[in-house]
Amino acid sequence: MAPMSAGATGKKPSYGCGQGFNLGALTYDQYLLLPGTQAAIDQGLVSEDRIRAGLMRVDHNNNGVVCAQSVPGWQISNKPFAVYMYNVVDDNASTGSR
Repeated sequence: MAPMSAGATGKKPSYGCGQGFNLGALTYDQYLLLPGTQAAIDQGLVSEDRIRAGLMRVDHNNNGVVCAQSVPGWQISNKPFAVYMYNVVDDNASTGSR
């Protein structure tokens, strides 16, 4: 099934989240509530504004939704901030299901 054009729906196009994006499609507000994101904010490592700015850079269709993935290896990584991070792509990315 082909996605409807943006003009036909009145919304920005979205193809959904691809396989592996186990957290699914999230609004910016929902992303801010993820445990790793909240921990980073609570510890003063990053602000909500900085996270929103980063999400906006990924959100190419500007619909306020991104696809998020928890990456288990990152929680045990020796990289200092990996425990707080999620893999994020636009919900219109080529990894989306069509």
